[in-house]
Amino acid sequence: MDVNNEVPVERLIRYVWDGQPPAAAQTTLQSYIYRLRQLLKPVSGVGLETSSASYLLHVDPAQTDVWSFKQGVAEAAGLNANGELRESVRSLRAALALWRGTALVGVPGKSIQQEARLLEDERIAAYEDLFSTEILLGNHRTIVPELRKVVSRYQYHETLRAQLMVALYRAGRQAEALQVYAVIRRKLREDLGIDPGPELQELHKSILEQVPGTILLPPSVSV
Repeated sequence: MDVNNEVPVERLIRYVWDGQPPAAAQTTLQSYIYRLRQLLKPVSGVGLETSSASYLLHVDPAQTDVWSFKQGVAEAAGLNANGELRESVRSLRAALALWRGTALVGVPGKSIQQEARLLEDERIAAYEDLFSTEILLGNHRTIVPELRKVVSRYQYHETLRAQLMVALYRAGRQAEALQVYAVIRRKLREDLGIDPGPELQELHKSILEQVPGTILLPPSVSV
């Protein structure tokens, strides 16, 4: 977000009260900043500067989970591009292990929640990269339980469902793979009034017909 950048008081007020501040917003904000300053005192490498019109939070990016997560994902992408798939998996797993729940949970404000959604999208993309790489490494059997858990968290996400279908199919569990498709098709129709996308439909057809070599390659399904 705005770490190591000056943030005008007006923008902070907009963040905190979603553009509908109370009459005493500036005074209330000052009390919040005071409490934040007290909380940050024991934290090394962190400082909060104040001016008449802005605030500046000094933080070493390497101390933040967000920075470390993004760096791990970027490192994994480079390793993958060089064909170092096992090292890429290790980097992705280390990055994903930094997550301890939903980002910015309980923090009010539309701007904050928009930032949280963007972070969650990056988390999902990291899972996609992880599972597709694991499948390429031939680890389809071992990742099925983990994939099921992630799919249950992101119930409408078609790429993750496709990855689970591929892992099951390649593990010799065709009926279960087809059941995964039946579940997402029913859920999408009942909850959103739509059908699965063409890539997922094509994968379902390939598994139904047992097309040799069915495998998921990011970002789409390929036979």
